[in-house]
Amino acid sequence: MEEQLSPEQASDLVKKDFVNWIDVEITNQFLVKETSQLFNIHHLIAEDILNVIQLPKFELFENHLFFTTKMLSYDDEQGEILEEHLSVVMTKDLLITFQEGLPGDAFNELRDRIKLAKGLIRKYGADYLFYHILDAVVDHYMVIMEKLRSRIEQLENKSLKNPSLDVMSQVLDIKKDINILRKYTIPMRDALNKMRVEADHFIDKTSVNYFQDVADHLNYLVSSFDTSREMLRDLMDLHHSNQNNEMNRVMKTLTVVSAIFIPLTFLAGVYGMNFDNMPELHSTWGYPMIIMIMCFVAIMMAIYMRLKRWF
Repeated sequence: MEEQLSPEQASDLVKKDFVNWIDVEITNQFLVKETSQLFNIHHLIAEDILNVIQLPKFELFENHLFFTTKMLSYDDEQGEILEEHLSVVMTKDLLITFQEGLPGDAFNELRDRIKLAKGLIRKYGADYLFYHILDAVVDHYMVIMEKLRSRIEQLENKSLKNPSLDVMSQVLDIKKDINILRKYTIPMRDALNKMRVEADHFIDKTSVNYFQDVADHLNYLVSSFDTSREMLRDLMDLHHSNQNNEMNRVMKTLTVVSAIFIPLTFLAGVYGMNFDNMPELHSTWGYPMIIMIMCFVAIMMAIYMRLKRWF
């Protein structure tokens, strides 16, 4: 494999009757335009390659097919999904991939297999290489989905152990990541199904089953989205239930305290009246007796409520 080549140098290395793969790491306007001219790529495809915000799609031309999607990776430190636009142009013996130029991609294992001539990748055509590229991208989708599922399960366990834990912000973060993954998975599945039907003269019959395998993985991801959203919904319900239970405990404590002080307030109100004919007010033992009666009433009410299991 040659690296750090200009488009013209790469075109000189292309051999007929061999499968050739050219990976353009930086999709700036100059590189895309020069590469398109050297390999007779339609100008509409060049425009789509430069449009890095579009959703996955498939287009068929007379001499080549075009497939664009997103490579996704998960940053464990930041806890977020990183996106990189990927465009693929395929002819009978040539495959050109265009990346945004972000550090890393999904093809390290694939490159190693090609270098070491592992498996059938050197024996089959460009469509088989194209399958491995899509499979590598979807495998990263699967890894991200499993990490998000793991985050949901960990959050659920934490919520059960600590009911007062505020999980809403974390639930919203996970939901955002699932929506990003879903945003690209469904259009990619539709584009792949369209390609399997329309690109029969580019894809050999022996390779159809491989692309079906990629489609099955995408269908699994789509079903996983619904399952994960149900888990998040259950987690939010659990959080709201924990909040309600905590509120009920607080209200019960306040109610018990209020109930104990009701008779004490009554006694204090009675003996707070300024009538002359209240002999207790002029008694030497009046004040300590009232205090003792109030304490006795409070203790008896607390014992009664405890026996009734009100707290």
